[in-house]
Amino acid sequence: MTESTPAVVDALPETSPFARPWELDLELPDFAAVAPADIEPAVRAGMAAQRAEWEAIATDPAVPTVENTVAAVERSGELLGRALTVLCALTSATDSPELDALEETLAPDLAAHEDAYSLDERIYRRFKALDELVQAAADSPTGAPVDADGQVIDAETARCIRLAVEEFERDGVALTGPDADRLRAINARLSALSTRFGTLSTKAMHAAGVENFTATPALVTTTTHAERVALLNRSLSRGLSGEYDTRAIVLEEAGLRAERARLLGYPHHAAVVAAESAARTSQAVSELLTRLVPPAMANASRDAETYAARMAADPDTLPGEAFGPADWLRYEEAERKERFGIDDATLAPYLELNNVVERGVFYAATRLYGITFHERPDLAAHMYAPDLRVWEVRDGEGPDAHLLGLFVGDYYAREGKHGGAWMDSLVEQSHLTGRRPVVINCLNLTKPEAGPTLLTWDNVITAFHEFGHALHGLFADTRWPSASGTNVPRDVVEFPSQVNEKWALHPQVLASYARHVDTGAQLPDSLAEQLRSQGAFGQGYATTEYLGAALLDQAWHTLRPEDVPADVAAVEPFEHATLSAAGIDDALVPPRYRSTYFAHVFGGGYAAAYYAYIWSEVMDADTTDWFRTDGEGGKDGDFGLNRWAGERFRSEFLSRGDSRDPLVSYRAYRGRDPEIAPLLQRRGLN
Repeated sequence: MTESTPAVVDALPETSPFARPWELDLELPDFAAVAPADIEPAVRAGMAAQRAEWEAIATDPAVPTVENTVAAVERSGELLGRALTVLCALTSATDSPELDALEETLAPDLAAHEDAYSLDERIYRRFKALDELVQAAADSPTGAPVDADGQVIDAETARCIRLAVEEFERDGVALTGPDADRLRAINARLSALSTRFGTLSTKAMHAAGVENFTATPALVTTTTHAERVALLNRSLSRGLSGEYDTRAIVLEEAGLRAERARLLGYPHHAAVVAAESAARTSQAVSELLTRLVPPAMANASRDAETYAARMAADPDTLPGEAFGPADWLRYEEAERKERFGIDDATLAPYLELNNVVERGVFYAATRLYGITFHERPDLAAHMYAPDLRVWEVRDGEGPDAHLLGLFVGDYYAREGKHGGAWMDSLVEQSHLTGRRPVVINCLNLTKPEAGPTLLTWDNVITAFHEFGHALHGLFADTRWPSASGTNVPRDVVEFPSQVNEKWALHPQVLASYARHVDTGAQLPDSLAEQLRSQGAFGQGYATTEYLGAALLDQAWHTLRPEDVPADVAAVEPFEHATLSAAGIDDALVPPRYRSTYFAHVFGGGYAAAYYAYIWSEVMDADTTDWFRTDGEGGKDGDFGLNRWAGERFRSEFLSRGDSRDPLVSYRAYRGRDPEIAPLLQRRGLN
């Protein structure tokens, strides 16, 4: 099975950096050693190598076992994984038109490559045989299942097998003939369209000079109403015309996903996605979203009246100018300043980037989990930009502490970098491969020409959020790579990151990092208390704009093929009709993302899954209550910032990945299923 791999790898030039595993610590990719021309040969050789590995598994005459089937599949694709990790990192975080074009060229070939596995009935039958062995043992009093090698199939492996069977079936392994051919064509086209959408939406964002979401922060500091309207219109009009028009892509993706769902036997694409998620059904998703809209919109409308009055009294407001969505952020911030004595300008001197990361994000992780951070500038020199930083993460203190993994921080915006913030795994943990995790956080902070980098409060929350994803990857402790770290259902993956946000406001954490950039003075207690006292302030707008985007995602992906509009001019009316039917006034609160720049959905992996953020927040809010009560571990007033609570959350949830049902992991520390009441209270929706 593996004998074919060296021959394919040897076909690469001797000088190719991909011809052997990375030599840096923990196989950190050596970006500095890679030239753009190195990548395509490595990707194509990697696909060929993995195809050979899959063929060897499929044609193995031996009875299926854990080793010759599960482990063989999980080990496959080493070269391809290395090459794609580098390609994806460079196209998402650097300005490389050559690699953007390569990514688009490769997209249909990579889709066909994935189909070669997911539609291979021979490999499916091998997993199915192992699954039947597990099921037979479950119905028998004789004990645990044992494969033909005499290996006991433990619970983690049994779950890996069951999930593989479900994925094969959900991906259409039973299709044959023209239906199978059509499925392959759809998958290839969707991959190409998604890649193209990502490229166009990123270019449109940079061309418009805005953030990736609708309500750009510059609206706060833009003085005149007319200038604010012009700025918001630039944001809202992205993808609606010109060289970056994405409307045709939106319609084609929606139509192809609907057709694909029908081929697979589902009523629509949202049902396919829900079937592999914690939600289980698209009806459950719809019920949650529609339950939240009325109170959220009511709160937003009430706030709008307050801000309209404030705008009317503003001397910068001209006669005839009326409050609208372009004015929201400016007057919300003014209201915040008046009611709580804080705004971004007041807080910024206390929120310096290095302090936030090292004395805030890292400090909280050390208090909770006992991990320590040790910077490695020698490794940072091998990254793709000079302002990245790399830390060793160790379990404990001292030189003998176990090396857990590596953490890479890419905090600054640059030309060509995708908008928003994200975490990615550069190396995934696995006991099978013996690898330890290497994870990266990417933000989009504006780098000053000189002096310190001062953050907004939203930037601080984003740093804590993304590091929650990083912890999920760093604490991974599973045998199978496919179950490691953040490889969990979409509506679970945001949960650890949202939980980690809560530590930004913890009194001891805030006191550690919120220090004046010039004097080192701690953020005054009065400001810290006012910061914490905001409660549900602003949540009417924030919840409504999020729900608007989530509802658009669901609307596009619950269409039947024949119901998808054919004319690009129908995109805007479709959006308005969808939001109006749900009870959202989009003339007052536009969605966080319009369809034409909704990269999560049309350029990424969140199609019919953007609801995941609010679904995860149900668990997050409930877990935050757990940290404050049961998680205090002795009621010493630390609100859960202690090793007892941290170790329990780490061992029962963060380390498990998808090696067991995430709901089982949740119950293991919480003692019950999540309840929605804490979320409603947090967002002022009860």
